[in-house]
Amino acid sequence: MYNPRNNNPYGGDPYGNPYGGGNRRRSRFDSPYRYQTLPYGYSNTAAQSSSLMAKVLNMLGLSFLVASIGAFFGIAMNLPSGTSILFALLGLVVLIALQFLIQRPGINLFLLYSFTFLEGLSLAPLLGYYLYHASGILFEAFAITAVASLGLGVYAWTTKRDFSRLGDYLFWGLILLIVASLIGFFFHSPLFYTVIAFVGVAIFSGFVLFYIQRAKYMADTTPNAIGLTISIFLTVLNLFLYILEILSIFQRGNNR
Repeated sequence: MYNPRNNNPYGGDPYGNPYGGGNRRRSRFDSPYRYQTLPYGYSNTAAQSSSLMAKVLNMLGLSFLVASIGAFFGIAMNLPSGTSILFALLGLVVLIALQFLIQRPGINLFLLYSFTFLEGLSLAPLLGYYLYHASGILFEAFAITAVASLGLGVYAWTTKRDFSRLGDYLFWGLILLIVASLIGFFFHSPLFYTVIAFVGVAIFSGFVLFYIQRAKYMADTTPNAIGLTISIFLTVLNLFLYILEILSIFQRGNNR
C-alpha cells in the first residue's frame, strides 16, 4: 500500500514557463532536498503539522517579500532582458549550494533568501515590461494567483482526500509541459501558447495541493520547512507566470 510518509523523490521537479509575445522563456528547478519524514506508523499530531506549516508560511511570506525587493531593484536599475538568464543561473547555483548546506543553521536561511532575491532580479525585465505597458494585467494576475493559491492551500490542508498519488502524474505532466514549451519555440501559434498556459495552471495548481498536504507528514524541522518553502515558492511563482501569460494572450486577442 502506498505510504504518504515515504521519502518521496519529487522534490527535484524542474519548472518551465513559456512566454508569448516575444518574451523570453526559462526553466526553473525545485530543491532536490530529500525531506525528513516521520517514522513509519507514527501519526503526526495536529500541533506538529501546524508548527511546521507556520514556519513554512513565515518563510514563504518573507521569501516573496525579498523576491519583490529584488524585482523592484532590478526594475529601478532598468536591467536588460538578457540579464534574466544570468540571474536565473546564479539562482540555480545558490539552490544547489543550499542542497548541501541545508542542515547548517543561519547559512541555510541566507541561501534561501539569496535565491528568492535572485529570482526577483531575474523577473525584473518581464515585470518591468508589464508594469509600464500593461499594469492592469500584472495586478490582475497577482490577485488571481493569490486567491487561487490561498483557496487551494486551505482545501489541501482541510480536506480528507489524499493527494499523495498526484506526485507521479504531476511529475510526468511537468515533463510533457517542458517538452511542449520547447516545441513552442518553433510554432508561434497563439492557440498552442494558450493550451500550454492552461495546462501549466492545472499542473501547478496540483502542486499546491500536493505540497501543502505533504506538510502533514513531514517532521517539524527547519530543513523541512526550508525545502517546502522553496517548493511552494516556485510553484506559486510559476502559477503566477502562467496566469499572466493567459491574460496577456486574451488581451492581445481582444485588441485585434
